[in-house]
Amino acid sequence: MKRKLLDEVLSQRPTVPLYHYTQQNGFLGIIQGAEIWATHTQYLNDLREYLHAVDMVRDQIRAIQAFGDPSLRQILQEMEAGLDGIESMNVCVCSFSEERDSLSQWRAYGASSSGFAIGFSGSFIGEVADRENWFFAPCIYDPRKQSELISALVQEVIEQNVAREKSSAKEEIRLPPGGNLNAYLHRYAPILKGHSFREEKEWRLISRPLMCSSKAFEFRAGNSMLIPYYKLRLGADPAALKIKEVVVGPTPHPHQSAMSARSFLVRHSLRDVEVVPSAVPYRSW
Repeated sequence: MKRKLLDEVLSQRPTVPLYHYTQQNGFLGIIQGAEIWATHTQYLNDLREYLHAVDMVRDQIRAIQAFGDPSLRQILQEMEAGLDGIESMNVCVCSFSEERDSLSQWRAYGASSSGFAIGFSGSFIGEVADRENWFFAPCIYDPRKQSELISALVQEVIEQNVAREKSSAKEEIRLPPGGNLNAYLHRYAPILKGHSFREEKEWRLISRPLMCSSKAFEFRAGNSMLIPYYKLRLGADPAALKIKEVVVGPTPHPHQSAMSARSFLVRHSLRDVEVVPSAVPYRSW
């Protein structure tokens, strides 16, 4: 049952288009380069997103230590110790939403008077994840479901560690302290979000741990620090991008913005993409 739950979370695929909200430079770069930027988990807008799952795992381990089998004490101690510094691993994520014209998304990711929501085929993003060997899953907002997932994750790792302790080939199985716990957390932590964000209906592409020396691993200027990110290839060229629609965010010039965006897409062989202005009554200018 534990394994089934963990697998089901990462095996889901969207049946609707998914929208990536971005500013003008992001829109230009995604189309021109046929790539999208995935940001390091520790440099997202909310640092606590990732650490929320780590805290849940830590609490679960301590509860088992207090009320569980005393023979598991050393394994549990190693699992908890292995959590220290987990956030330093280079795991990058890229976000999409089922919502095509969301006020909260425009506020978070659109510029003060310009932004775009690029609507990709959901199956296309799934194909990108499979090709690049990334994880892809919808965010979980329900606290009860989050607890079930974390419980399954911890129990799965405990059982793996117990089996490894009993194995005659233990010395040949080289794992870090705590076994596979951190490897699991890198997959699931980025999709556990606060219940107040549920209206975003977010999906995330999640990398495996990346080398900062990788050619596609880059840095950009942030407001107060350098932001690490990864250039994820979407296709061979702009024409390969399966874009269903582009929504022009709230702007003082919606008609002109839609016209220039449409011309830009045609210029890059994306002639059949519908471009529509946002219907959200939001003014930030």
